[in-house]
Amino acid sequence: MAETRPQSTSRLEKSAKRRQMIVETAAGLFIEKGFHQTGMRDIAGKAGISLSNLYNHFKGKNEIIAAISELESVELDPLLRRLEDTSKNRMERLLEFGAEYFDLCSSPAHAALSAEIVAEAFRNPEIGGLFEQTRARLVQAVANCLPTFEKTPATSAELVLGLIERSGQNAVSRDVSTRKQLRQSMLAFVERAVGTELKHG
Repeated sequence: MAETRPQSTSRLEKSAKRRQMIVETAAGLFIEKGFHQTGMRDIAGKAGISLSNLYNHFKGKNEIIAAISELESVELDPLLRRLEDTSKNRMERLLEFGAEYFDLCSSPAHAALSAEIVAEAFRNPEIGGLFEQTRARLVQAVANCLPTFEKTPATSAELVLGLIERSGQNAVSRDVSTRKQLRQSMLAFVERAVGTELKHG
């Protein structure tokens, strides 16, 4: 039995890498062509695998976009850690998060893929549930950095996130100089909106 474990582990690792490759390939096609314009055959062809092999890993596009949603959630972990870094005051944490989240939201690839995921989340309850879980993590992390006198921290956190996201989306097609100006203006607005209390704790 001991001799079969490395082989079993190797197969699992190979399968995981294949799934990762499929997800990344599908994400690229969803960005390029859109979710509904991309078929499973397109994904298999682009990934260089047979259609039957693709179906061995994913039953359909909904499972693939669910996997993409899970990956996006994992990619947010470093940003969430910014908000939890107690070596800095809450304002510093919030502004560092805001700058990095703006950069993410202003990435053309991220903006295009997020639009596809959000659109599909409205149609598919499973994907909608994944989207809401990720959103709840973001809202809670931002809310924890807001002033203690806030009576509705979750609502205020949604407003802060909405400002960052919309500013980032507006910057997608702008030149570098304009993007920097938009980011600076957004951060200044966030700083004024949440008040001075955050600078002391």
